[in-house]
Amino acid sequence: MATDDSSAPNDDSDDPSLRQRVHSATGDRDAEAKALADRAGEDISEDDAKSAVKRAHGDTGVAEPTTESDLASPDDAKAVREDDPARQH
Repeated sequence: MATDDSSAPNDDSDDPSLRQRVHSATGDRDAEAKALADRAGEDISEDDAKSAVKRAHGDTGVAEPTTESDLASPDDAKAVREDDPARQH
């Protein structure tokens, strides 16, 4: 049986994992954010990933910068952290 490495960070951070795509398609934003955080490695917190996912799907309720895609990237999550000084580590 093949192993599932879809949650492992990959070298191409612009390419969403299959796991992130599936959670996006099913509307499970928390699981999608977890997949993004896993994909990004230790650089991104799950809270930053959740905010990036909300931005990507337009679920913020306020006017904020949008993402280039409807699937958030690690760079989108980093931008969330940079936009909010309270989140900076």
